[in-house]
Amino acid sequence: MLFNRFSRKVAFRYLFSRRAEAFISIITYISILGVAIGVIVLTVTMAIMTGFETVMREAVIGSGSHIVVRRVQGPVNDWRDQKERIEKVAGVSSVSAFTLNQALIRVHERSSGILVRGVEQESEGARLLASQLERSESINNLFEPQKLLSGREKEGEASLPGIIIGRSLARNFGIFTGTPITILSSDLTSSPFGLVPRFRRFATVGNFSSGFSEYESSLAYISLVEAQRFFEMGDVVTGLDVRVFNIMEAPVISQRIMNELGGVTSGFYTQDWTETHRALWEAIELEKRVYFIVLLLIVVMASFSIITTLVMIVLEKRKDIAVMRTMGATSRAIGDIFRLQGAIIGAVGTILGVVLGYVTSLALREYGFPLPEGVFPVSTVPVQIEFWNFVIVGLAAFAICCLATIYPSWRASKLNPVDMLRYE
Repeated sequence: MLFNRFSRKVAFRYLFSRRAEAFISIITYISILGVAIGVIVLTVTMAIMTGFETVMREAVIGSGSHIVVRRVQGPVNDWRDQKERIEKVAGVSSVSAFTLNQALIRVHERSSGILVRGVEQESEGARLLASQLERSESINNLFEPQKLLSGREKEGEASLPGIIIGRSLARNFGIFTGTPITILSSDLTSSPFGLVPRFRRFATVGNFSSGFSEYESSLAYISLVEAQRFFEMGDVVTGLDVRVFNIMEAPVISQRIMNELGGVTSGFYTQDWTETHRALWEAIELEKRVYFIVLLLIVVMASFSIITTLVMIVLEKRKDIAVMRTMGATSRAIGDIFRLQGAIIGAVGTILGVVLGYVTSLALREYGFPLPEGVFPVSTVPVQIEFWNFVIVGLAAFAICCLATIYPSWRASKLNPVDMLRYE
């Protein structure tokens, strides 16, 4: 066994004896409380960071693609054939074509650069976009001409194609459902007055909310047919949006798609969501590690109180140590007494901290903590409880507490019983 019976009996007697010094007992309780507080802070922070990571992943993936398939040079012209081939790959749930072009939006004498994305009707991309609209808004309006009143026409009515813009862009420009806006293409066309940009008016049929202001302020959706017509693309698309059943298998499925298309010599390339947003995920993981290391210092600080407690117990029990040594106790047995005491203090504090951290995380998840509206994609602090986070925190805290017992136990084992008995 790690500790013999003699060491265990003496260690428990010192810790829980009613005759123990009150001051030492108070310091022991403070040590346990310090370790527990450090573990609580660390477990709750890890749960919140994991929650934010999950929310960010869902929001980013929900606003983008699981896997994107494009040609190395130029658009995809045989996209219908490639779409059928990709749909047969194991793990693929849907494939839809899209276009992506740069343009300038102009409304109320104000303008801004945006990306215009063309989506297929009845596609998974269109259904995903529909889930980000208000209940009163319908995705079907994007694929149907909209009749709007126009003061420029005597008949008082104009038929315009639909467009869906981000909520942030709508708020900044004061755009409401039904507001006509003008889209200017970056490509130029010849006219009697020289080269001029192509432009067309669209009718706003909805505002999407993805939770990320960057997307909402720089992205707009129109129908795929209208995008091909306005940007004069013909029957080609920018790429294919692939969605999979299990997003964690996206890198593997991405490689399967490349193999199905003929490898790198086919002229295609694929990007799964882990590659597209690699910088974001690496930043989140780095932030979690930094938080873990910094907050672990709270446990390190609490471990100093364990050192103080054990040193004071060693000083208080010098006579007892001398007697035990003269009765045949080995140096290792004496050291084990104080190592076990420190381990018990650390274990009690760690277990108490893990339990209270779990309860606190549950309370935060149940009742929530409000966040500033528009800053984060959620209204309350996201909390996700993962078993391994609690295990890692508990093991790290307990290991630090055990390391804190090295010096006091070493000093206790090196005490000379002759000197102790001489001066006692």
